[in-house]
Amino acid sequence: MPYTVTEIRQTLYSIISSLLDRRDEFLTNPSSDFTRKKKISFEQTMLFPMIAGAENVATELLELFGEKDFPLPSAMIQRRNQVKKEAFQELFYQFNQSISDSKTFHGYRLIACDGTRLNLPYNSADKNTLVDNIEGRKGFNQTHLNALYDILNDLFIDVEIQGMPEMNEKAAFCRFLDKQSETASENIFIADRGYASFNTYAHAIYNNRLFLIRMKEADAVHLCPDQPHLMDAPFVDENVTVHVGRRRRRCNQQHENYHSVRKNHSYDFIKPGSDDIDCLRFRVLKFPLPSGKLEYIATNLPADEFPLKTIKELYNLRWGEETAFRHLKYAGNMVHIHSIKPDFLIQEIYGKLTLYNFSSCITKAMTRRETATSTYRYAFNHTQMQKFVRLFLIGKLTDLATMINRFLVPVRPGRKFKRMLRRQSAVPLSYR
Repeated sequence: MPYTVTEIRQTLYSIISSLLDRRDEFLTNPSSDFTRKKKISFEQTMLFPMIAGAENVATELLELFGEKDFPLPSAMIQRRNQVKKEAFQELFYQFNQSISDSKTFHGYRLIACDGTRLNLPYNSADKNTLVDNIEGRKGFNQTHLNALYDILNDLFIDVEIQGMPEMNEKAAFCRFLDKQSETASENIFIADRGYASFNTYAHAIYNNRLFLIRMKEADAVHLCPDQPHLMDAPFVDENVTVHVGRRRRRCNQQHENYHSVRKNHSYDFIKPGSDDIDCLRFRVLKFPLPSGKLEYIATNLPADEFPLKTIKELYNLRWGEETAFRHLKYAGNMVHIHSIKPDFLIQEIYGKLTLYNFSSCITKAMTRRETATSTYRYAFNHTQMQKFVRLFLIGKLTDLATMINRFLVPVRPGRKFKRMLRRQSAVPLSYR
């Protein structure tokens, strides 16, 4: 990846230009779209979903084009209709390929998997995103974003968008495990307890993936029926063997720690009704937290290289994806979708993801100024960073380094706050 912020911007623009050379793949009508010079170029059409903020479309276009060349919102809609959503997906993945993931944990790349819901403008006709199951309340629209996140390099590396009726985080994670084939032995996949299942473990093991997944207490306690007291001790670190099948025959119970998967539950390696039996071997840990609560972990990381202390450190790092989602949705304006058309939704989601990764690369390329006090370590203000990067990307801000270094924030390790759960709703397009 280029080092200077100018070179990073040039790389992004270069990738956008290369997409126009592949007209047949990414334009709706390759023979006519973007063949004549008009007020809105292909480059600006690709940039708009990335940099669009909380204001209405007209105000956002004014910021992008300026007063002299200001186009009408209808012109931008026509241009966006000429670009397929696959162009924004390709931009996201190509830009990721140009990034060097330099930071590792003892030589391993740490990849967290998690999901978040995105509120959308109300559209009763879109049954794929409509949630209308609360009696007496008007429905609302949401979509679910599943993401793989490089924790140490602060990058989103892969995503999958699911409608609410088809939302299945475990299935999305399994597909991620199947896709991430390159340098698999150098990646550690970390996930919360919502992803723990025999199907997930099997996908990781059969694809030679290293994984660390938190388990629910009930799942851990009943994991080894042949060893009912395995989890009684306050600290547990044991290698276990679990057999998985589809039938509840008495002969199957002879296998060590046998579990029968029901027909309505997913296990992709054995079809319902089959007599096949799988053998899964991994490691189970139990340990208390400072709060007194007990934590349960399933992993295939070797105990000699990853003792209990290291396991705790690794899982604690997973929280970085929660913070990244907050920055993506609020500082990155993912909560402000500017259309109800499904293809435009995909454009904006991948555009905002590309902008987040672009901002992260800019952060790593910049030199942080020394502060007068040594009481705290200081870091860049991520929220302010993304706002300034938007202006830098469209040429409205030239001295990005000076501006960003005026908004440093202290780093306070170990600082904790009670997690506040607040009800949210989408802001309708008519009010923007």
